Amino acid sequence: MPQSNEGLQAHRRFEGFVLSTGAKPEPARARRALQRVGLNWHLRPLGPGAADLFAYPPSGSRVGVARAWQLSYALRAERDLARVEPAFETVGHDAAPLPTAGAGGTEGTRSPRGSLIGERHLPASAAHDWALALCRVRRAWQGLAAPPGRGARIAHPDTGYTAHPELDAQALRPDLGYDFLDNDPDPLDPLGGLSPGHGTATASVIVSAEDPKLIGFAPGAALVPLRVNDGVVHFSWRRLCEALYWAVARNCQLASMSLGGPWGGFGALETAVRHASGHGLILVAAAGNHWPSVVYPACYPEVIAVGACNVEKKPWSGSSPGIEVDISAPGESVWRARASRSGGYTVERSSGTSYATAHVAAAGALWLARRGGWAALRQRYGAAGLAGLFREALQASARAPAGWDRMRNGAGILDADALLALRPPMRAPARAARAASRVAAPDAWARIESFFPQADAAAVHGALLAAFAPGARRATRRIEPLLEELAFHVATDPKLRAAVAARLTGRRGTQALGRGLAFSGASAALRRQLAR
Repeated sequence: MPQSNEGLQAHRRFEGFVLSTGAKPEPARARRALQRVGLNWHLRPLGPGAADLFAYPPSGSRVGVARAWQLSYALRAERDLARVEPAFETVGHDAAPLPTAGAGGTEGTRSPRGSLIGERHLPASAAHDWALALCRVRRAWQGLAAPPGRGARIAHPDTGYTAHPELDAQALRPDLGYDFLDNDPDPLDPLGGLSPGHGTATASVIVSAEDPKLIGFAPGAALVPLRVNDGVVHFSWRRLCEALYWAVARNCQLASMSLGGPWGGFGALETAVRHASGHGLILVAAAGNHWPSVVYPACYPEVIAVGACNVEKKPWSGSSPGIEVDISAPGESVWRARASRSGGYTVERSSGTSYATAHVAAAGALWLARRGGWAALRQRYGAAGLAGLFREALQASARAPAGWDRMRNGAGILDADALLALRPPMRAPARAARAASRVAAPDAWARIESFFPQADAAAVHGALLAAFAPGARRATRRIEPLLEELAFHVATDPKLRAAVAARLTGRRGTQALGRGLAFSGASAALRRQLAR
């Protein structure tokens, strides 16, 4: 049976623990710590070059949310482990069950499978090349060796790839890819998930060869498919970590991440992002669809966060807003390849920050080609400075229409021609020069507050605790060691968010949730603190 919208929003599946033993992985120490708490689990590195390890239960074993968090506290007491983080597959960036209404009449309702029903498109988007025209891509191609983007290698963590005729077969590099769901070297999309063919759709925005139907922004780039999910309504930050380490080891230069979620853990994903960025991988990610704030991994300062706009040069109504958004690109009514379960291949319009992300990543391939290639830029500016350099160029060249809100939708709309025309600076921007909101990743309280952007922080804290029991406000200091778990529940439990929102708006008759309703997944440790 198909999942309900509420079921999609409450999706939480435990995968295992990400463990750190310090600066380098020491599997023997980690294994002893697992055994001392009664876990005879499998253990492997999180990826090539990773200091973290991944511990996961034997096949067929199921661990619930509450037990997973309780086990994490037991493991954190082990002296052999420096960090312990439970990994969950949770709701993704495209699973919000909210009605959508785009400027100019585009509107629709989310189906139980996450897609739009009855989506209506802007009349001006009927031309298949409107995104190229809006971003002045053909002008940017002038002076570049054909095909545009040649020499760039783009990691593409998504649902995998298909043999869609609109994809340039020469551009696809499945030989360098991997399937992190089935743990095999073939990242072919079996088209069996909740949003089948999403990887094909986003890839087509980048590497479709020019023809009357579909035109990719960087058809000459090499695209490395990495299958990390079966649909963007679900998100596994653990599998994304594995893909990032893989991409670095395969000398990828850009990562187009048309995925994400409101929960990205605390530590392992940030470490993987910093590892990738430190090796010169330019990370581009979707701001999110219909969420009140920018999702992971786009909210990290090392990642270029992309919002969506439409053919009328207006923000797409479903694009998640926030100060973290760096730039916007075409994402509403975008022509893209569609691969169906029945085996049919078509070209249709669709909307989402997924497509905006792919456009910006493709522009990155053009930028690398114009600037002499990734190796030359890395030698001149240093590996760690490349992402900041590209972000600065994107924002300096972006076009902001009248009334554009830079605090919510980034510096403006992608202008590929102006991007490539910019003279390179003498040196890459310093990390400290970024906006204050982008210097560090959000902590637990900041992440909780982000779900209620119109409310005062203190009010959010009080409403959250009061949602459990009238006396729970007194637990603020006691729950600090458990705050990561609390942030996890806010991000993944729609009933809890609804209860907090009701208290913030002063809705009459609001009842405390009680320890058994919305908090059925709480650990015993958190339940005890809230009950005191």
